[in-house]
Amino acid sequence: AAGIPGEAVANTMILDYGDPQSLKYIEENADDIAAVLIEPVQSRNPELQPKEFVQELRSLCDQNEMALIFDEVITGFRLGPRGAQGHFDIPADIATYGKIIGGGMPIGVIGGKSKYMDALDGGQWRYGDDSSPEVGVTYFAGTFVRHPLAMAAANAVLDKLIAEPSIQQDLGNKTAAMVEQMNLYASQRHAPIKVVNCQSLFRFKIPQDIAYEELIFTLLREKGIHIWDARPCFL
Repeated sequence: AAGIPGEAVANTMILDYGDPQSLKYIEENADDIAAVLIEPVQSRNPELQPKEFVQELRSLCDQNEMALIFDEVITGFRLGPRGAQGHFDIPADIATYGKIIGGGMPIGVIGGKSKYMDALDGGQWRYGDDSSPEVGVTYFAGTFVRHPLAMAAANAVLDKLIAEPSIQQDLGNKTAAMVEQMNLYASQRHAPIKVVNCQSLFRFKIPQDIAYEELIFTLLREKGIHIWDARPCFL
């Protein structure tokens, strides 16, 4: 994009998610790959859930000592208590979270295995005793890193999710029922629109060969329903 130099992405290769050719490329170039980053359930394409692809990716990363990273900034904790890792029953080495875990507060969270996370805090150590960071750390900082209000909000959200372990599934069931009703209505009206979902995330899909297809979002606003054009929705 404008203003971003080519050097910023010179060491990044973008591959198609769920495509066997992507697995072939990774296998053939494993010696030059440090990590593989995926959005396990894509916010713009939630119906694509290629579990076998992710399983093969997990095996490839294990065999070649590559980190498998799940980008769950949008979907994290919406799919279930373990996010996409639980949804697919496939562990990640590192996972990123945002939005929902903050309970309305701005927040970003990185979690993962100590092999990788120790580089952020030096490993397991505590104040008040003789323990100290034992691992060399990389530079990691930000204006709102460990902001007390965001930390308190995240702690409250996690307490809520632990106390009500079925809350995500209940939302997912309600969303699936709503999506089914909307698709049935669209079918009865012969409307070329489809709603897709994964748990409580859902999105309207309209064939792009229809002229001015995104005007539907303007028409919805006239009915009092605001949906950001072509973006994912959440129940």
